Amino acid sequence: MIAEIAVRLATVHESPGWTVTRFDQGAPFTGRVAVLSSAFNPPTHAHVSLLELAASVEGVTGVAAMLTTNNVDKSLFGAPLSHRVGMLLALGEAEPGGVAVLASNAARFVDQAEALRVIYPGAGFDFVAGFDTLVRIFDRRYYDDIETVLGRLFEHHRLIVTNRAQATVDAVAAFVDTPAVQPYAHGIIVRELDDHPASLSSTQAREHAERGEVPPAVPPAVGAYIARHGLYGMGGDSR
Repeated sequence: MIAEIAVRLATVHESPGWTVTRFDQGAPFTGRVAVLSSAFNPPTHAHVSLLELAASVEGVTGVAAMLTTNNVDKSLFGAPLSHRVGMLLALGEAEPGGVAVLASNAARFVDQAEALRVIYPGAGFDFVAGFDTLVRIFDRRYYDDIETVLGRLFEHHRLIVTNRAQATVDAVAAFVDTPAVQPYAHGIIVRELDDHPASLSSTQAREHAERGEVPPAVPPAVGAYIARHGLYGMGGDSR
């Protein structure tokens, strides 16, 4: 299965245009899907909590985890992308209601959004983001014409934004109220994530695995997958 996933990911990554592919066997997308786009290196309880929080937002009918094969700020390290999809599939099978598993070659939300609209025209999509990601979305260095690009994004999509680590929900709300962000505030939904999941990180999980410990920051299905495949230095079969 991992070899097949790797081939599909390579096809996505090498696509000449922005694209998205789906790996789970869930029902076709309908209604409005909340998408959490991340590196999932590995998926943690924080990711699960973000998806659960997004599922409770008015109008949301389903949730999806989307792995990005490119990242605006990070190079590839840690688990191979194929195993990150494998971890997400294991997580989705264990979660009540399931989690759709996607991958895209687009690093920016605005490009992921365009790909989703083209490939899944029968559904609407919102994006789930922590505070650090929200700040990047409004960073002008990532755009040639930020007003036009963000105008198109918020015409079709909402952002579901939460606190993260030291950034409280009040800090998130204050950022949304700044002059640069306020014109788009109608499309930004701020929700508070409990302190414990908000403090968890994939870095913590990798450090535990490197010491040969099942990371407490990850759900049991992900921890079992990491141990079974020997990811991040744990014993097991890394194939």
